[in-house]
Amino acid sequence: MADRLELRILGTFELTCDGVAASVGGVKPRQLLATLALHHGRTVSVDHLIEVLWPQDPPRSALANVQTYVSALRTCLGDRLRRQPPGYRLELCPDELDLLRFEEHARGGDPAGLAAALELWRGEPLENLPASPLWRTEIDRLVERHRSVRQSRARLRIEAGQPAAAVDELRRLVGEEPLREEAWQLLVTALRDAGHRAEALSAYAAARRTLTEELGVEPGEPLRRLHRTLLVEEEGPLPFGARLDGAAALVLRGLARLAVPSVPGWVTAALLDRPDATEVLASLDRARLLRPAGPDELGQARYGLPVLVGLLAPDLPGEAIGAALARALGGYLSLAERAAGGLPPQVFGPGLTVAPRWPVPDAAELTGDPVRWFAAERQALLGAVEAAAGNGLSDLAWELAHAMVAWCDMGGHTAEWEQTHRTALAACRAGGNLLGEAVTLRGLGQLHLYRDHYEEAAEAFSRSRLLFARLGNLCGQAAALAGLGTGHRIRGELDDALDCYRQALEAYRMLGHRHGEAYALGALGMVWLARGDLAEAFRDFGTGLRLADEIGDAHRSALLTRQLGLARLRSGDLAHARADLTAALDRFAVLGDAHCEAYCLTDLAALEAPEVAVRRLTQALEIFERIGDRRAQAQTSRRLGELHRGDARYGLSDAYLAEARRLQSTVEMTRMPF
Repeated sequence: MADRLELRILGTFELTCDGVAASVGGVKPRQLLATLALHHGRTVSVDHLIEVLWPQDPPRSALANVQTYVSALRTCLGDRLRRQPPGYRLELCPDELDLLRFEEHARGGDPAGLAAALELWRGEPLENLPASPLWRTEIDRLVERHRSVRQSRARLRIEAGQPAAAVDELRRLVGEEPLREEAWQLLVTALRDAGHRAEALSAYAAARRTLTEELGVEPGEPLRRLHRTLLVEEEGPLPFGARLDGAAALVLRGLARLAVPSVPGWVTAALLDRPDATEVLASLDRARLLRPAGPDELGQARYGLPVLVGLLAPDLPGEAIGAALARALGGYLSLAERAAGGLPPQVFGPGLTVAPRWPVPDAAELTGDPVRWFAAERQALLGAVEAAAGNGLSDLAWELAHAMVAWCDMGGHTAEWEQTHRTALAACRAGGNLLGEAVTLRGLGQLHLYRDHYEEAAEAFSRSRLLFARLGNLCGQAAALAGLGTGHRIRGELDDALDCYRQALEAYRMLGHRHGEAYALGALGMVWLARGDLAEAFRDFGTGLRLADEIGDAHRSALLTRQLGLARLRSGDLAHARADLTAALDRFAVLGDAHCEAYCLTDLAALEAPEVAVRRLTQALEIFERIGDRRAQAQTSRRLGELHRGDARYGLSDAYLAEARRLQSTVEMTRMPF
């Protein structure tokens, strides 16, 4: 047995006996001793030790092996390692175990003791040994104790008039544990006391953003009180308090919650539930508590919050903000739905609404040009979905996201589509909102299809279908079935596609959903076309087109006209095929649907001379690249390569063909989790 022994676990595992590194005999004996050290002074059962050493399928000799390892360790440890049924216990003095010395120094709480404790810490405990899940609780406790000691030292440095010496440590602490509010408070204090007030304000903003995004709560009163003091010290008193009435305070708090760069004046009226809020806006403008942002593309005057006002506004006293915020978001939802009504109808919704709407004055005039309205309010809509999700208003979050789909789909705004749906999906899951989860999954499934992520699409559609079925929502089930059918059709699983589309058609007919019925007829026609059954394809395309014309669905009429053109192209009726495809192309151009326009360009290229076909395909490729339709990009690149090879442009041909191969290889490999 060694007279002098030292075991260190606060970092790499190290054991020395009489000043010489001990040969423990392998990884498992080290794990055994490390486990005993983590539970120092307590008995660790043999079963526990076996589970650490062999987490899966321990050998029959596990018990004998543990006894062998203990016997070898006693060569150095002697009676410090004791048999204590039902296992073993390690008993060392502070000089022999760095963990004990760390606790002894830290308990004093004085600067010298804290410094001595931190000097013993050399890294993650036992970082050079294979980690065991059974160590997690003890190691987490040690890491938390280490952070507490670091935080205590930082506080002592601030109190001793050395705030600058504490800043780096506190930055590391909030980086490691962003929800540690006391560390944020100390960081803001240290920065302020060190004379870095702008950085202190920035640190508070980061703390508030982290707490609201991760926990859905505002900072506690001590941190908010420090923030208010800091603002007064930095800028002088702001004109709040007696000169700020309840309506003005509510507007400022509401705009701070929306957290968008600027909003039109009607948002203020919605927050106050008034038809007009001109007087409140004027008073806030005079007090320099609002920042006029000038007229937008629609001619609306817009307003934003100055940075400091936005930081201070959430702490203003007043009535609960939830109802006011819901009115403002309901106003955006009302306008988004009205604008979407002027775009090609979306048939893939749940067939019902649940969130409250707020009637915006002059809504018809504002949304008269739907594309222009969506473009002008793009940033505000993204912020509205975030605000709804962040404030627990999941119905508003998913309905806003769903209302934007028509614009996202027609204009190829896939980034906005993904951002809003993922935000709403997370909010719905957090709030147990099954309808919102079903709708957003269905929307994400469509986006997966556009990006050629077919396994993810099938998973999203299947989950959506199940949720809609559990809710008894037949319209939603039909929408999910339609998505599943499209995935099957693209993959060549035509019988499965037929089954899904037929079920969707039956559901839409039961519901009297004529837009959905026209969609399902066109989808069935595409399956018949893929199977070579032209008679069935012509029947369903023709029936669907007559229905679309009857209900005035110009976009569905254009789609079905294109599909009829494809059937005529397959049948050899080239003249009528060209007429249908050209008519569809013109209609899509008028409607502003670039994606469908690109498909028509590729269809018509098959009927053109090579030089004209190249122009059409090049134009289509640019659209597919912008939208991110990789399958269509690959197919179009391949056709361009073949055309250029026919004209002996071998360099250009090889480049297009190589790009086609690269794109095709990514179609099924790229993954987007949901």
